[in-house]
Amino acid sequence: MATKKVFTVATLGHSNKTIETFLAVLEKHEIEVLVDVRSLPVSRFCPYFNKTALHATLAERDIQYLYRGKNLGGRAVNVGWDEAIEELICLAEDGKRVVVMCSESSYLKCHRYTTITPSLEERGIRIVHIQYENETAKHS
Repeated sequence: MATKKVFTVATLGHSNKTIETFLAVLEKHEIEVLVDVRSLPVSRFCPYFNKTALHATLAERDIQYLYRGKNLGGRAVNVGWDEAIEELICLAEDGKRVVVMCSESSYLKCHRYTTITPSLEERGIRIVHIQYENETAKHS
């Protein structure tokens, strides 16, 4: 009997980290696609995490940036939720190393954990929560 391949999506919060620290984490985990799920993709304290600036920085490093805060955001009335979840799954199934990003550093306090993760797990996707202390946590 053939074993079913399990696909993985990672999550990460940018918090108030420096852009260098953030990029180093993406590089360490060989991230190819960053999906921004912030309802408001701006940071007053860390302007390098503003949508436009982050998109440009990631493009310089050949990391694809997708904004899906209107679909998967924590504050908005999400439109196209199922379609956006399916998009994440398709990216993972295509072999892309995907990270879902929000601003909250603790995944336990973020909608990445409470809403997005369960939707992906229901569809057979493995979740890894990237943390800055050189650790990852498997969702259980």
